[in-house]
Amino acid sequence: MLLRRIAEHVKAQNWTAVALDFVIVVVGVFIGIQVSNWNAARADRVEERQLLTRLHDEAGALLEIQKYEYSRHLPRIEAMGAIPALLFDPSPDHDLTEIECRLIAISHWLPAPSDELPILEESIATGRFDLISNEDVKAKLRGFALVRNRSRRQYEESINELFRLYSRHPDALWFVRKPVDEVKDIPVWLQRDSTQSAQRSGDGYRLWNECDLEQMRSDKVFLGEFADNFSRLNSYVERYQETIAALVDLDQALAAELGAPESSEAGKTP
Repeated sequence: MLLRRIAEHVKAQNWTAVALDFVIVVVGVFIGIQVSNWNAARADRVEERQLLTRLHDEAGALLEIQKYEYSRHLPRIEAMGAIPALLFDPSPDHDLTEIECRLIAISHWLPAPSDELPILEESIATGRFDLISNEDVKAKLRGFALVRNRSRRQYEESINELFRLYSRHPDALWFVRKPVDEVKDIPVWLQRDSTQSAQRSGDGYRLWNECDLEQMRSDKVFLGEFADNFSRLNSYVERYQETIAALVDLDQALAAELGAPESSEAGKTP
């Protein structure tokens, strides 16, 4: 209809009307584009809010898992701090306790840390990462990703050639099947491992370890392999600390952007 009217004005050489019709067309197109852009921007902001909310939920959940895992491993590794003196000092002040013997037996145990943040991978893969307009949030996400990637590489290096000492040195360290009542005073942080060994060895019994301290002290290969395992355990703890710190920073940035409370674990850095 508008085109027919323009054609009529051109035939009549009514240039004022033609100019007015042209302005109406341009303004209409401009308004249409602006409305479309406004709707798209509003949709992006809604999607961004949903993305940030899910990031906040998943980062908070991962932070709690990381702190739980850290709390399970840290006491074990701290307790091992007394063992090098028994193995390497000229005159140890006591024989190995049952718990210390067990700690040597599982010195190779480095389970993979939980570090998955599914929404981060999803947003990168789909291009939705660019929806995030808050530069601080984006910086904290990149920081977490860098720390996690570095931790994954270091973890792969740490578990390469770990030494299962009870398999390599059965004269110094071996398994026995003991009644549950004979294995007492197991620390809380070691009970999960002990429960698993009990399940594998039948009702009323658990697989446990016995050690020959003098055999350990006289075996240079054993000492070298224990020292290697021990050093990897320390770096294992440090990687947890770095990842938790990155998650705390991310949780705080997301909470500030969303106007939401921080995770209950966010303020409790190890």
